[in-house]
Amino acid sequence: MVYSANLPPTGAVVSESPFVRSLDVIAMMSDWSVMAAVTNGTEYLRDQSEKYLPQEPREDDDAYETRVARSVLSPYTSRLIETAAGAILRKPIHIEGDQYWLNLAQNVDGLGSNINEYARRALVSSLTYGHSAILVDYPAAMGARNLAEERAQGRRPYFIHVDASQIWGWRQASTMPGAPLTQVRIHEYTTRPLNEFGEEQIEQMRVIYPGRYDLYTLGQDVVEFSETGDYSLPEIPLVPIYSNRRGMLQSLPPLLDIANLNITHYQRQADLIHALHIAAMPTLVLEGWDDTTGSATMGVNYAIAMQPGNKAYYVQADATSFESQMAELQSLEAQMSTLGVTKLFGQKFVAESAEAKRIDQAQSNSVLSIISQELESALNQAFNFAAQYVGIEPPEIKIDRDFDYYRLIGQDISVLAQLNEMGKISDAMLLEILRRGEILPDSVNVEDELEAAGEPATSITEQPEVVEEEEEADVSSDMTPDRVDRLIELLSR
Repeated sequence: MVYSANLPPTGAVVSESPFVRSLDVIAMMSDWSVMAAVTNGTEYLRDQSEKYLPQEPREDDDAYETRVARSVLSPYTSRLIETAAGAILRKPIHIEGDQYWLNLAQNVDGLGSNINEYARRALVSSLTYGHSAILVDYPAAMGARNLAEERAQGRRPYFIHVDASQIWGWRQASTMPGAPLTQVRIHEYTTRPLNEFGEEQIEQMRVIYPGRYDLYTLGQDVVEFSETGDYSLPEIPLVPIYSNRRGMLQSLPPLLDIANLNITHYQRQADLIHALHIAAMPTLVLEGWDDTTGSATMGVNYAIAMQPGNKAYYVQADATSFESQMAELQSLEAQMSTLGVTKLFGQKFVAESAEAKRIDQAQSNSVLSIISQELESALNQAFNFAAQYVGIEPPEIKIDRDFDYYRLIGQDISVLAQLNEMGKISDAMLLEILRRGEILPDSVNVEDELEAAGEPATSITEQPEVVEEEEEADVSSDMTPDRVDRLIELLSR
């Protein structure tokens, strides 16, 4: 007997099949379902309407289906996830090492994705569900006798992206924190040809052990052992990417609170859309009309003949109820904005002190910085596994921590030029600030530019001299305090 459900029936022997989720995975699934609801779009929620937009008491089926069909999800959570991922990977990932790794980074997954594209997908998945993972694989040798022949065959390591929901179970060497994995079960779907032109989807489980893997296929009431293979590493080459870690391969979606608010927003907005549709068509009331005498035709080219004392008028809903629903929607939007890792709605349109802005940005950057460090560590570990496969010194992966997009404007450049002319900052420092201020490309080498201009390459690590108070006031008198603070920050880096 085979069990593919979340929990096996009472009395079932779980070890009969690898197609059973562990208790730790089951505990995370309710959170994953919430995140899936707000990131898979409107059609997904409509399909899951019984759960997320239930039918009201005494609401007939036709009216309910119409209400569901009009419902629309506002993609606040998914947009926030994309914004956070974009902020973390705003600048390209730096790779320092052998040319082999620079070439590998141009197609890191064997499917044509460079390291930046792959990292963004992995990071979006991690931000959505709390973690994702990289499985570092290496194709089996096809008669190659040495490393040179392997490379001639195109044999190279590649990264496989694994979503959190694909990992159905794992085992560790001990219960001690940080104990190495001794088994991981990864659920997969694949397709195989069927007849002349068709294809069928196959559900399979990849069970990975240190040094080997087993592959099982789920058939009709039977589990088939498909194949086995070797890994040339003494450990399981699976690298988690956490955004909110709770344990080994356990996490909590960092945006779960916002996702719950997003679902509430979807429900309230569906109610409002349906109510507005009903209220937009007022009801005609004919006082004294005897509906047994005939039918009444309405339109701009028709008139109603009535007996004296009878009345005809329209009845429509009170608009104040819609205002309260709109106010609730705006309140939900404000809460989602406040709880966001990055600002969901962009620039605030209220007065805010420079200190309050710095505190708000520091809190946001601290969260992004932690996630960025997790991603950087995971990529370094993944490349370490790849290096063990090929016997080459692993590269060093670095992710820029400058999450703020700040492009210098003409006024800023003018102030910097004045400081340079007064000798307060060096030419090298000026060029470096222009590079960091998004004026010069990131690829610009300051020392090369100075040498090309016939100037000595002054060290850019030296701190600039402090500008005297009266001179600073002179060059920045027409600048806002925020821009002065930002220039000081760029100067102090």
